[in-house]
Amino acid sequence: MLGLTDVFLCVCCLFANITITSCFCNVTYNSTDVIVKCDNANTSNVPKNVTILFCNNNKDDCNARLFCNRDFKKLRFIDISKNSLQYLPQGCFSSFVDLEHLIISNNQQLGFDNMYNAFHGLNKTKIKQIHASNVNQVTVIYPYPRNISTLLTNTSLKTFHLAYNEIQTLESGSFYLLPMTLQDLSIRGNRFEWNPVFLEIASLKSLQKLDISYQCSTRRYRQRTRRHIDLERNITNQTKEDCKDKTLGDLFRVVPPSLTTLIATGLISEYSCIPRFGISRQSKLEYIDISQAGYNTWIGPIDVHPVFNNIRELDLSNNQCHFIETGFFRNLTHLTTLNLNYNVLGPFMSFTKISASVFHGLKSLKCLWMTNNFIKHLDKNMLKDNIYLEELHINKNEIESWTLDISHLKYLTLIDCSRNKLTTLPKSVRDSLDAISKNKTVMVNLKYNKIICTCKNLNFLDWMFKTRVRVILPEGFQCVGFKGNISYGYNYLKKECGKDNSVKEWLYLVQTICLLFILCVIALVVYKKRWTLIYRWYMFRLKRKRYTPIGGCAGGYQFDAFLSFADEDRPFVDRVIDELEGNPEVKLNVCVHFRDFIPGKSISRNIVTSIHSSKKTIVFMSRAYLKSDWCKYELRMAITEESHMNREVVIMTVLEDIPHKELSLDVLQYYKKNSYIIKPNTEEELKLYLKVLEKLVN
Repeated sequence: MLGLTDVFLCVCCLFANITITSCFCNVTYNSTDVIVKCDNANTSNVPKNVTILFCNNNKDDCNARLFCNRDFKKLRFIDISKNSLQYLPQGCFSSFVDLEHLIISNNQQLGFDNMYNAFHGLNKTKIKQIHASNVNQVTVIYPYPRNISTLLTNTSLKTFHLAYNEIQTLESGSFYLLPMTLQDLSIRGNRFEWNPVFLEIASLKSLQKLDISYQCSTRRYRQRTRRHIDLERNITNQTKEDCKDKTLGDLFRVVPPSLTTLIATGLISEYSCIPRFGISRQSKLEYIDISQAGYNTWIGPIDVHPVFNNIRELDLSNNQCHFIETGFFRNLTHLTTLNLNYNVLGPFMSFTKISASVFHGLKSLKCLWMTNNFIKHLDKNMLKDNIYLEELHINKNEIESWTLDISHLKYLTLIDCSRNKLTTLPKSVRDSLDAISKNKTVMVNLKYNKIICTCKNLNFLDWMFKTRVRVILPEGFQCVGFKGNISYGYNYLKKECGKDNSVKEWLYLVQTICLLFILCVIALVVYKKRWTLIYRWYMFRLKRKRYTPIGGCAGGYQFDAFLSFADEDRPFVDRVIDELEGNPEVKLNVCVHFRDFIPGKSISRNIVTSIHSSKKTIVFMSRAYLKSDWCKYELRMAITEESHMNREVVIMTVLEDIPHKELSLDVLQYYKKNSYIIKPNTEEELKLYLKVLEKLVN
């Protein structure tokens, strides 16, 4: 029969056009439990025989009276996390005598006062697990009160989680007063600073798991500031004297002997190295996680008593490590799993003598993780002591060729070398894998490598498709050197590589020789015709500028003659200019560079334009002329103009006797084919010379 409150709620739901499931809790029955889920629902209709109760995700202020001190005689498990609870009455859960599991996490506004109220009277219950993470105000740093631990002293509590509660200090006795039955303690994500109160942890004789990760951060996912690592430093110059950190030593000194699991992820330390430290003699530690702590240099070693050497798993990932001292792992003879992911061991592994013995002493190692370490090279003998290795994870690195010896790894079952730059695997590695796979399944992950499909690599491709080793490749994988699926590439190469390719090889050679011959001929022609090409290029540019001869000039030329001479010969040339331009009967218009070249234009362009716009080019040949590059350029352009326009352009005057051996090839050829005038030595010869010039120009 429904009570008045339940009837009223149903009527409200019907009038509000809301389904019954959104008003009432979801009840599930099985052979042992009555499970009730009241997410975003009213809890007043919870059956009295409930054993497991979930009340989560209530965004509005949740009324604690809906579940506090209710008549739930069989309730063993209650989860009221992720609500907006701001108040819990004292002894809220004390009436649930069978209560074993209490979760009040993610109610940020509760605070320690309401935590005290929630824990009050739990000694009357069968409480075993309490999760009270993220229940303290985010912006306030509180000391953890000892009276909360006092409420739990006489309980049978085994698991206690106090993560992300902004705790910076603890009152004396906070750990000491916790029940001796406690096995799992999590205080991660707080703001603890090392103080003598931590020594009380050693009093928890039954503690098996301790999580002290992410101290000095307020939230699990807050990005932590990482130390800068200079990869260019000399990694061989590390010294033990530089490593003075005592944080790890103090930490392992306070852990109780019963502890098997220690999680110290993101533990901030003053120094960036792992020094030599010891584990207590009677320690039962099996799993250690000191990842994401910024320890970039590992000196060690880790001292463990040989009788109590129980460490099986060690997580040192995400530390930006770039150096490991020889013998760092030598005492961990029972270690089976080593996680070195996301460090910077690539440069260190390139030092063969150092890296060859880095894993010395790990005689029981079965699983080695070195993902994303910028590794390009692995020493051949790196795993010589790890004969029981079963899994090797070296994915997400930069390995281009396999150099590691695996012939002695008889227990190997998995090699993950995906996302590297491997093109093939050597025959020695393939033979070793075939030998290992005779009695068991062996997997090699080669996803996202650069396997090449060539005749030279056909033996490796053939092995991939025929071996008993399970080679893992992505679906539709395309190898380098072949457009298409690797299976098609393999089948194509089997047919193509078996053919006689000697004819093709000769054909390629002949084609190459012919191509080189043609290129040489083209280069020779271009060299011989270079001045013609230069001249035509400038003429093309003149035409694009819409150049036209000056109107009214004889023959359409702007100048009667262009004078090409060296500055050393200018005294004689000046007199020739005066005579040619000063003669009233002839009135010749000559072009000289120091007077008629247009400023702003390139010299080469001025030269070509002047030669092209002059009827003749008078060259005054001398030793100084032959030494001037621009003079020789003017001569070559004039000769090119002569051949291009099919008219006589050059009038050469030789100012001094020059032996033929001092002449350039093109000048010598011109000497042999054409006549020239010798410099006059007397006034009569000068008058005759000028008359000849006037006649030739006109």
